[in-house]
Amino acid sequence: MTSNPFYKDLNPISFLDRSAHVYPDKPALNYGNITYTYQDFYNRVNKLAGALQKEGIKKGDRVGFLVPNIPAMFEGHYGPLKIGAVLVAINTRLSAREVSYILNHSGAKILVFDSEYAELINQIKNELPEITRFVQVADTFPKSSLVEGPEYEEFLNSAAPGEHRVPLESESDPISINYTSGTT
Repeated sequence: MTSNPFYKDLNPISFLDRSAHVYPDKPALNYGNITYTYQDFYNRVNKLAGALQKEGIKKGDRVGFLVPNIPAMFEGHYGPLKIGAVLVAINTRLSAREVSYILNHSGAKILVFDSEYAELINQIKNELPEITRFVQVADTFPKSSLVEGPEYEEFLNSAAPGEHRVPLESESDPISINYTSGTT
C-alpha cells in the first residue's frame, strides 16, 4: 500500500461494485436462456461469498472450482475473493491424479465441481483430506449421488441474508492460484 492520497487499490470486486452501481439493469452474463444483470450477478456473487463463510471459509483459504465455462465459474472468480479467499480454478481436462494433486497442493477446503465430473471426483474424494465440502453444479448433467454435498443453487441459498465481504488489504493480496497444464 502506498501513502499517496490519490492511490486506490484495484481488484475485481471494486470493478463489480462499480458495475452493479452504475449499470444495475444492464446484462452482465448471457448463457443459453439465462441472462443476469450486473445487479443479479452481484447478488449471486454475494450469496456465494455468504455460503462459503457459512462453511467456515475465511481470508486466505483456498476454494477449488472444477467447472467449465458456465455462470458458476464466472461467479467463482468473484465469490471467494469477496471474502478474501483464494480461487483455485482447475482445468477440466486434467486426469483424476492431476486434480487430486492440485487440490492437495493448494490446500483447497471446498470443491465446487460440475456434475459432469462426478465420476472423476468419486475416484479421488478419499484422497482429499482437506476438502470439507463438495458442491455440485447441475448444469447439463443432473446432480450425482456418487459424491455427497449440496447442489450449487442450494448451496447459494444457504447463505445468510446481508452483505458478505472481507476487504482486501492490498491489491497485492492473492486472489487466485493458477496451475499450468503443461500446454503453455
